[in-house]
Amino acid sequence: MGIKKVSLTIRPDDKQSIPLVYDLIQFLNNEGVSVLLPDVQIFQEEGLNRYICDEETFVQSPDLIIVIGGDGTFLRTARQFSETDKLIFGVNKGRLGFLTEFSPEEAKLYLADILRGRYHVKDRSMLEVVLMSNRRESQRIVFLNDAVISRGAFSRPIQLRLEIDDEFLNVYSGDGLIIATPTGSTAYSLSAGGPIVTPSVQDVYIINPVCPHMLGLRPMIVSSHKKLRARVLTDCENLLLTIDGQVAIHIEGNNEILFKKSERKIHFITHPERNYYDILRQKLGWGKNLH
Repeated sequence: MGIKKVSLTIRPDDKQSIPLVYDLIQFLNNEGVSVLLPDVQIFQEEGLNRYICDEETFVQSPDLIIVIGGDGTFLRTARQFSETDKLIFGVNKGRLGFLTEFSPEEAKLYLADILRGRYHVKDRSMLEVVLMSNRRESQRIVFLNDAVISRGAFSRPIQLRLEIDDEFLNVYSGDGLIIATPTGSTAYSLSAGGPIVTPSVQDVYIINPVCPHMLGLRPMIVSSHKKLRARVLTDCENLLLTIDGQVAIHIEGNNEILFKKSERKIHFITHPERNYYDILRQKLGWGKNLH
């Protein structure tokens, strides 16, 4: 069938990416590909109304999604398109990203191949978080990087009772708790002392305590087929559940938060000349003093 329709997205306030948007639209139109843009103010101001469409059309219609920005923009887009099984092509406007692997200078070159069916795809697993209040589900969200239970501005430690597959694990006390996918292992979890898990390992997740008040508490790698239940024992007003560092949900004492593997996956196009370990070395500065 080939790629006939593309949805293109940027951060809603990213005016610096507008010239690249114009360039890619012209390139895609010349290739006979239709372009869809989300209904956001920045595109209206730039006179791109002819490409703007409603949310359902933008999400459901394309054969390919182009994300221009950093990994944060990619994460937001991944959640938005998580139910569609669409291909995602990430163009990085800053430093090399873990998810947005292609530079603006490379975009058209590799898009020409992609439109002709020449590309490499890798899948990334997602997790699902379910917030329970009074034993009823109040919210359900999938995430690609991590979910964090934190105390916000509250000065005292928070306490959480943790169970895996309904078996008691521990009562945790500290500043917060990170639940990270392999993709998210190089984000907040890494800065909190967690392990790096290569994204090719899709059947695990990380339970990583933040500043625990017990020296014996350490990060755990758990099968993604196991269900984690966290019950909030601390009752205060500033507790938060943060999804991919972008969506903040207020939680309360006695709320239960369930984490489990999602059936959804993200399918993203990878750079044919750059692998995950190349990006890891560049992002973390490995091996710089060895040459």
